[in-house]
Amino acid sequence: MNLLRASLAGRAYRWLRNNASVYLYRLLCTSAGRCFLCFLVFYLGLIQYCRHAFYRDPTSAFFDYHRGYERSYSLERQRQADNFIQAANVSAEHALKLPGHPNMCVGVTTVERPSEQYVRSAYGSLVDSLTAEERRQIYAIVLIAHTDPNRHPIYHEPWLATLSDRILTYDSAKKELFQDLKQMEEDRDYRKKAIFDYTYLLETCVETGAAWIAMVEDDTLAVAGWYPRVLSALDAADSQSSNWLYLRMFFTEEFLGWNSEYWPAYLLSSASIVSALAAVLVALRRIRYPKSLSNSAIFVACFICTPACILLYFMAGRLSMQPLIPGVQEMPNFGCCGQGFVFPSAAAVRVVEKLKEKQVGFVDMTLEEWANEERLTRFAVIPSLLQHIGGRSSKGDDFSSAQPLSVAERMFNFGFELYQEKNGKVVHPMDE
Repeated sequence: MNLLRASLAGRAYRWLRNNASVYLYRLLCTSAGRCFLCFLVFYLGLIQYCRHAFYRDPTSAFFDYHRGYERSYSLERQRQADNFIQAANVSAEHALKLPGHPNMCVGVTTVERPSEQYVRSAYGSLVDSLTAEERRQIYAIVLIAHTDPNRHPIYHEPWLATLSDRILTYDSAKKELFQDLKQMEEDRDYRKKAIFDYTYLLETCVETGAAWIAMVEDDTLAVAGWYPRVLSALDAADSQSSNWLYLRMFFTEEFLGWNSEYWPAYLLSSASIVSALAAVLVALRRIRYPKSLSNSAIFVACFICTPACILLYFMAGRLSMQPLIPGVQEMPNFGCCGQGFVFPSAAAVRVVEKLKEKQVGFVDMTLEEWANEERLTRFAVIPSLLQHIGGRSSKGDDFSSAQPLSVAERMFNFGFELYQEKNGKVVHPMDE
């Protein structure tokens, strides 16, 4: 039996070798064949172009993990922030205290991390590019989220007192609450303690009377000149809606792709394109090209070439084919995550009430659920003003064998890396 199969396979191979050129010639003699071969060359060229152009798009099939997550601007930004913090450790020249009601309260919650303390870079990037007047408009609070603040390496570092307006710790006089917090730390009850910390810091910011409250995580980097950019974005958000919850300063593009929830719309659009092309080609054949546009040529164009182009369109990635529009845009879905929000003071009061009611969970998910229920508008500023730099979650190891990077490492804004300094000013391609 095996000998018979081998013999048949050999005969088939010899027949194809002897007759392939004949069939290829015949194919080239038809309009459909010439159309397909020209398209094939063009299509292969498009694939090569996509591999070169869309490697940084996480929604693309051509995304390259090794090159896509390369840090360019954020590395330089982190170096600047770290240098600023080191200078503040030996000099108090940057200590500018607020002479009245602030325009914005900036709150940063930080916990000790097992390796690198990102909060130095995070806080440094928030204050190093501020002018003296801008710094006077901001009331900056750092919450050391430990019942024993001495556990955190930065607690006694000089820059913290020099650069912040208030170092917030838990009130040990409230013994029952303090014991509850100790128990949360011992049990590693992150879902409960994270809600408490966020509420505590947000409520403290509300008490300053600031018009805007920015809540920023301690493993982020802010673009130089973030403050005037965010003020401009807040004005734009106010002009678009009177019932909005927050302005998102960070989002990851990973979840902004061709989401499966919308597959019926994608299918309908694709079918419409094929149908429209078929109708046009049939009409052209009747009016002008009765010989060139044969049935086989129309079939190849409509049911081979066009579906292949549609497939490549989706493979190229949504962000590449439908780039985000710069400015302030609504982002009610798929934004992720809670690295940086700016709340109007009135909304912040309601958020505090909601989180006190919730008590357990994740802040960003709680906000999204509530916003959906109340139909509150949620905005994002594009390009992102923050980058996430944490390699590991403060809540523990989150590596997976299915992914080359941890969940924390994939929480990344690819557009942020396109910022660059030109003539002493930080610009972005979207600014043009």
